Amino acid sequence: MKKILAAIVAAALVFCLSGCGIPFTAKKIIEDSDIYSKRDIEKAMNRVYSQFALFEGCALLELEYDEEYSKERMCDWAENYGADEAIVLLSKFYVYGENGSLAQGETYSKWNWVLVRDKGGFWELKTWGYG
Repeated sequence: MKKILAAIVAAALVFCLSGCGIPFTAKKIIEDSDIYSKRDIEKAMNRVYSQFALFEGCALLELEYDEEYSKERMCDWAENYGADEAIVLLSKFYVYGENGSLAQGETYSKWNWVLVRDKGGFWELKTWGYG
């Protein structure tokens, strides 16, 4: 009886997750930063997780904060959105199912996520994609 119940629960989980992006199994890569605390970076990553969960048929593999990569772009993004600060995160994800705009069976790397905030505020996700 326990095995049957476990099988039903497992099947329900697969069914519930099959239509949406799976972000929480992703490997987090956080470099030491002279700009942001680890907590600031993780808060930005959590915003990305929330958005990625809406990506149908995709599994997030890695989410990375690369200080040099972000630093090269952050001033322009902050200015573009009228914010005090910006952060650029990189991701790698796999498309395992049907998705209207992404190719099934492909792995996307160095996919950018741009977030901005006013000093000490909450991160707001502004855009994502290759950039």
